[in-house]
Amino acid sequence: MITVITILGGSSLLVFLIWSWERIRYDYRRLDRDSNHPAPEGSGSLLPEWAQHHDWLRTHNIYYRSLSLDNQARFLRRVMDFMRYKEFKYIDLEPDPMIPLLISAAAVQLTFGLTDFRLDFFEKIYVSGSAYQVHWHKQAFQGHVSLQGIYLSWDHFFHGYQEYDDGHNVGLHEMAHALTYGAMMGRTTMEKSFRTKFKEYAKAAYPILTRMRNGEDSVLDRYAATNFHEFWAVSVETFFEKPLLLKTCEPALYGALCQLLNQDPLELTAVKVV
Repeated sequence: MITVITILGGSSLLVFLIWSWERIRYDYRRLDRDSNHPAPEGSGSLLPEWAQHHDWLRTHNIYYRSLSLDNQARFLRRVMDFMRYKEFKYIDLEPDPMIPLLISAAAVQLTFGLTDFRLDFFEKIYVSGSAYQVHWHKQAFQGHVSLQGIYLSWDHFFHGYQEYDDGHNVGLHEMAHALTYGAMMGRTTMEKSFRTKFKEYAKAAYPILTRMRNGEDSVLDRYAATNFHEFWAVSVETFFEKPLLLKTCEPALYGALCQLLNQDPLELTAVKVV
């Protein structure tokens, strides 16, 4: 227990750690009882690992820091669950336990208001050290999504969370592509409700996309004008990194994203996880 105090740095967080750990253990027992996914073996010994993950997330993920203590516990439980169902493959990069944690956190951040958060359509996440080449493309990629999996440049991913106010976040961008890729392919449990809400999002998005393609300026990065799929991913980046500006300049789009993702980045302490 002394080690835990050192990691978290304070008696108040120690109380949170004990309370949250009991909550996580309860959630795992319930998961084991109510679903086809059994609780992980040795789940009773996850406490030191959980404490380290909590520390990394508080250091590198401003979204996590902004959550209530209750929702931090739920968020971390989802991150650990997400990691167990993905295979991380490294390209020109040494494995590091913080890498899958932070990447999983980007996916959980995007889906935190949704019931289906695992992006089950994808089993593998490929992480390269830096930008990489794809087939015949001349331009190096920072990330992309394909049938084979989710691909990310770690350098660009990490930078996106260190500079969390510029509207550029490779992790959120590619997870947004992954979310709609799986949902529109009809292989996720969220298919029906998500598709219905996504149509409402599209109604708000297309007028802005049209204006941007006609040369008008927007709060969204110009890359959003490439096509509707990129507009969606860029709007997600802006939604989380510049929420007040997006809400002020494009209130209909902001509202549609709040409805679609079932969360409001401006009210994180009040977010209710379904």
